[in-house]
Amino acid sequence: MFLLHVQSKAINTYLLADDGDIHAFHLACCEAGLKPIFHPFWASLPLVDIFISITPDILHQMLQGVMKHLIKWLIKIFGSAAIDSRCKAMPPNHKTTLFTKGITSLSRVSGQEHKRMCAILLGLMVDLPLAGGLDSSCLVRAVRVLLDFLYLAQHQSHTSETIHRLQESLAAFHSNKGIFIDLGIQEHFNIPKFHSLTHYVGSI
Repeated sequence: MFLLHVQSKAINTYLLADDGDIHAFHLACCEAGLKPIFHPFWASLPLVDIFISITPDILHQMLQGVMKHLIKWLIKIFGSAAIDSRCKAMPPNHKTTLFTKGITSLSRVSGQEHKRMCAILLGLMVDLPLAGGLDSSCLVRAVRVLLDFLYLAQHQSHTSETIHRLQESLAAFHSNKGIFIDLGIQEHFNIPKFHSLTHYVGSI
């Protein structure tokens, strides 16, 4: 389970390293969801809360994190053959990248490639049937609002309106994410990259 860290509790855990019992220190760090680091550099900085100093990171949190998970889930839901055949059937367009060999066999995908996949993601899945005759509208909505969140988060400047739309997109994802559990793709959403999305509005 992903743990929300509190600076004071983390420091108290790290102080256990001074007791000399390495096994107990490692165990306490594991239980607190922390890496066992001996005297982290930020522990003595009185005005620094390391857990709120980590700012939004579109590349690693969104493109290489959330979108990577999302694409993997869609491949599991619809199958490699269906997704790749949709990629191959995409008409040429000067604004989108054509993945003529599909996307399911790609390895070591860069953030830029994930960004290009996002541009065609809805087109790859729309109208594809779900197993068990489930309604696909929740899935389409969940994917669309995550893409909305991604594109809104990349604005170079924000207004109250864009911040509100960012919050609405995240709320809409949480309202529709149950479809991934219904389809047996996920058991939970205690995923650090997804948790990081809750901090975007506050950080902005």
